[in-house]
Formats: sequence, structure tokens, C-alpha cells
Amino acid sequence: MRLEREELNERISKLKLEVERATKSIDAAKDWIMASYAATEARKDLHELRHLEKLMKRYDEGLLEMREQEVEIHKNRKKYYNQRTKIDEEENEEQPNQSDWDEKVGDVQIELEQENIEDKYRPIQVFFCSRTHSQLAQVVREIKRTPYGKRIRCISLASRQQLCINAQVRKLPNVSVMNERCLDMAPKSKETKENSNSKCCTFRKANIMQELSATALFNMMDIEELVGEGEVLNACPYYAAREASKSAQLVMLTYQMLLHRRTRLQTGIDLRGAIVIIDEAHNLLDTIARLHSNELSLQQLLLVQQKIGAYKLRYLKRFSAASLLNINQLIFIVKRLIKMLQSNVTEENKLNSRVLRTYELTDEGDFFNINLHILLEFCEKSRLAQKLQGLNEKANISSDTKDEVSATKQLLKQIETLQKKDIKTEAGVVDKNDIKANAYDGSNKTMSSSGAFRSLISFLESLTENAEDGRIIMSIGGIGNEADSMYKYILLNPGDHFADVIREARSIIIAGGTMQPTIELTQQLFRACPTRVKEHFYGHVVPSDAVLPLVVAQGPTARRLCFNYTERNAADMITELGMIIQNVCNVVPAGIVCFLPSYEYLDTVYDHLRKNGILERISMKKHVFSETRTGTGSSVEKLLDDYSAAIKRASCGGALLFSVVGGKLSEGLNFADDLGRCVIVVGMPYPNRLSVELQERMRYLDNTLGSGAGNEYYENLCLKAVNQCIGRSVRHINDYACVLLVDERYSKEAIQAKLPQWITRSLQIPKTYGAIQALTARFFKQIKMRK
Repeated sequence: MRLEREELNERISKLKLEVERATKSIDAAKDWIMASYAATEARKDLHELRHLEKLMKRYDEGLLEMREQEVEIHKNRKKYYNQRTKIDEEENEEQPNQSDWDEKVGDVQIELEQENIEDKYRPIQVFFCSRTHSQLAQVVREIKRTPYGKRIRCISLASRQQLCINAQVRKLPNVSVMNERCLDMAPKSKETKENSNSKCCTFRKANIMQELSATALFNMMDIEELVGEGEVLNACPYYAAREASKSAQLVMLTYQMLLHRRTRLQTGIDLRGAIVIIDEAHNLLDTIARLHSNELSLQQLLLVQQKIGAYKLRYLKRFSAASLLNINQLIFIVKRLIKMLQSNVTEENKLNSRVLRTYELTDEGDFFNINLHILLEFCEKSRLAQKLQGLNEKANISSDTKDEVSATKQLLKQIETLQKKDIKTEAGVVDKNDIKANAYDGSNKTMSSSGAFRSLISFLESLTENAEDGRIIMSIGGIGNEADSMYKYILLNPGDHFADVIREARSIIIAGGTMQPTIELTQQLFRACPTRVKEHFYGHVVPSDAVLPLVVAQGPTARRLCFNYTERNAADMITELGMIIQNVCNVVPAGIVCFLPSYEYLDTVYDHLRKNGILERISMKKHVFSETRTGTGSSVEKLLDDYSAAIKRASCGGALLFSVVGGKLSEGLNFADDLGRCVIVVGMPYPNRLSVELQERMRYLDNTLGSGAGNEYYENLCLKAVNQCIGRSVRHINDYACVLLVDERYSKEAIQAKLPQWITRSLQIPKTYGAIQALTARFFKQIKMRK
């Protein structure tokens, strides 16, 4: 900010002199027309800079006012909060239905905000993006430890799921339903009918929001601290953070808020002239593709058909001709999508898949002549999802129409099918796809009509994408498996959705510890601007002798080790692996983490080692833990706590943790110090090449980037997952660990070229297993002697 002012003042001074010289030279100039034009242009530039100076001054005054307000709040904290609560209660008694916080900023009239923003000074902002909120909180803690922590204006953005403090909204099961309920409880503008006292949110008064916004802006907080401050002030942290982000120098946010354009606009994020930092970017391409891919199940379509039919019946007389046309078109599309899934059911009890382009689906569904852009605009402006949710919460709605009765019967039939498959919850039966999406309404424990309708809207939006940029996988279940029928849109060209970030941002920094190979990132995201890309690679903070990477190509009995799909289930191969792990446990202190290619293979290995007694022998040396496929967040935390406690116990020789590559423990978690003195990676975790989705991605890359690009992508998926596992152990400059890559394929130079440089610089490939055991024992003995 100080440098900007100095630069601005310098430019104004230079332009003043230039204007004076140009004005004086007009009379003496031979071409007085050009001289007059030059003087006019200089005066115009000077006027613009003075206007910018005025906006900057106004911006500084606003910040100073917020700072003084925050200081006053902090000074009289207890007294002020008591007084504020009393005032709020009095205001609520006098005006039970009033609130002066206008929802239209950021959600309803984004265009209006973008028009007015030109009249305000726009400082250079830094947007720091990472995968999870816990990673962002860790960055905030690190910034607090630096000298910048006391003077930088930093704010953390998050969804309502993390920041909402309204009990009525927080109890809802997923973020889409929470968003609808929050907007439904929003204070209305003067032109619309006001909310009732019971529905209006009490945490959204503008004066209190401004106080929380100022407090969060000048006191660096992570999400938990912001929520706590909001609860004390009785102010909404979600909207306060959004308001504070306009004046923040550093904005912390997750992938979705930055990489998904609609979410970015709704949150009020403006990247023009900003610096964007994307951390943990090794999966950036997959993240963009996943954010813009979606699924729509037969169950959801049946529910949407029922709800829209009921909505049309209830409010038929209120619709305008245009609205009725849009509603009928929506019902027609839903019917056609249902018919396509139901008419192709085979007698075989298996899932059949077809791959379609967007125009092929609309043509086969016979709705190619419907303008989806206009239909989607109608759904957004009318907020149809919210109205369907409100309809769902009202008293029983009669089902008098033939269509509605038919849809209800079909829905009940699907539910009965699921009951036979024992897919149950506390309240009854639900669809497997909706379990994954969490699309349920917490008030009645049924599938949420709002969530199902949102899935439909997302799918229709996908149909408006460039036909070559994505594919639709239509999965049709056989008789008895109709509930598995669904549409899935997969994005194949993530670069198109990242283009607006590149276009708007001043600079983009993509960082990560396991970024190599980077060629696919530059080819797919920065193909339009290759000259802007500068690559910088840095070594690890730990010295080379603090890491011992070894390729284990054969076991203790000299059996070659190749854990490919055809060989890895052999009993002697698994026994050989068990012997390796047992020997490693004898020489490695504290904690060992062993990563296996899949949950199925983890179960196979674990059961085999348990039956032949190897697991029992290992447990005499170290406590054994294993990751489970069905583990929730809390169970994973408990597993890590138990693993850590076992390592710290003096009576125990440490612990062994079996985990899965790409599982819950392979990314984002730190096995620093004694938690990970050795990392064992078993095999090479290539994804299933027969997957329809993977085949389409590989085919698309071959067609767009050239032959072989698909295979390169396939191999990179495997190696990036391996690199993530390797990076879990060495986490700081004083850390040390041993890394064992158990598979002969790691001996190949092509594979080693895609491993991190801090691994390849000291990677060894001993010819016998005895040499591996000796090197490992010597490594830890030397570390112990240095201490």
C-alpha cells in the first residue's frame, strides 16, 4: 500500500510537469494540432490519476474509521456487548419483522455490485487457496508468528456449513439445503414482502455485522475464532467475512470458492488485478474437473417430477404465460430423462453404460429445441429450488393429477427395491448415490427435493457446455437394480474453466511439494499463454542424509516383487511382503506407515498375515493399526490418536499403521517425527484402466494433446499418489525418515524421473534384501549417534 502511494505520487508529479511543458509548447509548435492533442491526453491521464488518488484517500479514511471502531469495541468489550445485546432486544421488540442487512448484495444483484465497484479504490489483494480449512488454519497460525501477523488484514472465507451460527440452519444436513434456508430467512427488500418474525434471521443486522467485520479484519482469525466472535456479538460470521474480504489484503479460501465461477461470484470474490496462490496444487486438474462434474440419479429425477408437478398444480392460476411455459418445459425434460433411463433396462442383473456427447443426449431425449439457457435463467431468477423446498415443508399436498400419482408410484417402487437391498438409515431407506451426496432434508429424514432439483439444474448447466469439453455417462441398471440408473457428466477440459482466473488475475502462483511432472498442468491449463509460465523447483529443507530412500525389488527369499494386478494376490508374494514388514519393524524405531494400493488389497494382506502368524509376531514388537474404508472423520481422528498414543508409550516399541494410497491418511495429514520414521509404499497404485470415465479422459487427451498423452496421464495419476504418500513423513528441517518403495518397477528410470528430486538425489537400489536391511539399520544407528 505504501509503495502504491509513492508510485502514484511520483506519476502525478511527472504528469504535472508534462502537462505544463505540453501546454507551453503549443504556440511554438509547428504542428499545433498534434501538440494540442498531446496536451489534452496528458491532462486526461492526470485527471484519472487524481481521481485514483481521491479514491485511495477515501479508502484509507474508511479503513481508519473501521480501525477506530474496532479499538473502541476492544477497549470496552464486556460493557459494550451487554449494552449492544440490550439495544438489540429493544429493537427486536419495536420492529419484530425489520432488519437492515440487505441480502441482495452478493447473492441477488451481483451485477449491481460490479457496476458500483468501479467507483471504489481496488487494492491489490492476495487470494490464498488450499484444499481444506484445516490447511488454511495452519497457514493463518504461521502468519501470526511472523512480524506481518500484527499488521496484515487477513480474512478466512468459508461456506455457511462452517460459519453459520443460526441453530435452525446449522441442524440441516448439507450445504445446499442450508443455503436455501438461509436465503429464505433473509430480510427482504422494500419491494418484496417481509419475512415473518419466526423466519427472519436475528443475526444479520448491518451495524452488528460491521462491528464483527471490523474485528475480524484487524485481528487475524481462523474460521473457529471467527465463529466464536460471531457468537459473542450475535452477528453472522458468514456475511461479516464476505464484507470484510473487500478490504482484506490476504483472503484465505478453499478450492471450490476460487475455482468454481458461480460460487466465486455469489461470494463476491473479484480476482481482477489480484495475486492468486494455489497451494497443494498437485491435484489441481482433477479438482477443477470434479467441481464441474455432476451426477443425476433416477431417484432424484422421480422426486423432482413429483415435486414440480405438485408445485404446478398448487400455483397454476398464479403463473404468467412465460412462467407456465418454462415450468412445462422443465417437466417435459425431466420426463424424457426418466424415460431414457427406464426404457433401456435389460433383463441382465448388471449395470450397462453408454457414453454420449451433450448434443446426442438432447437429441435422443427429444428436447434439443428447448433453450436451456433461458430455462436455467428462469430457475435462478424465480429461485425455484427454494420454492420447492418451501413446498416440501408445508402440510400434506394433495396428489390429484395423473402425472403426480404416477411419479409417486414410481418413487415408491424404487424405494421398495432399495429396501430389498438393505440400504437403510435410521428413518428408512435411501439411494446410494444420495448417501454420497448427502441430499437429505433434516426436518423429515427424506430425500431433499431442493437437493434433487439442484442436481437437475447442475446437470442441465452441464448440457450447455462445449460438447467437446465433456461427456455424459448414462448408466442403466438391470432388472432389480433400477435404483443404480443415473447420468454422470464428466468434464474433460479443465483449462476452459480456469481461463477466467488466468484472464483476471495479475499473477498466479501454483505451488506444491509433489508437483512433478508439471507438463500436463502447463499443457492443459496454460496452453493459451505458455510465455507467462515460469517454473521454479526447489530442494527439500532437510539434508540428503536425513532421508534414506530404497527400492525393494526382491524379498528376503530372493523372490522378485511385482505387485501388479495379476500377481499381487499370490500367497507367496503376500508372505514375502509380511516378512519385509516384520524385518523393518525390528530395526525401525517408533512409527511405521505402510501404504497399499487399495482397501480390497489391504484387507487381503491383513487377513493373510493374520492367518499365517506374521501379524502376531509383528504385534509383539509394535502395536498394529489399520485404516478402514467406512471410517468417518471422527473415527479417523480416533485412529490417529490411538496410533500416536501407542508410539509415545515407553512400554511399547512403537506402532505400525496400514493405510491406502489415495485414502483418508495419504493426503493432508502429517506423520512428522516419531509418527513416521519409515514409509513403506507397496506396489504402484494404477487406477482401473477399464473404467469408462478414465478411458474417455485418456481418449480426449490423445485427441487434443497428441498420441501418448492419455498413457502419460494414466501413469501420472499413479506416481502423484505415490509422491503424496512419500511426502507424509519428512515434515520439517530436523525430521528424518526411511522410504521403502516395494516393487521392482521403481527401478526403471522412467518411473524414477517422476519421483520428487529430494528422493531421487539419494535413491538406492540394493541387489539383495540383506543389503536393504543393513542400510536401514545403519541409517537409524547413525541418526542416534548424531543426537
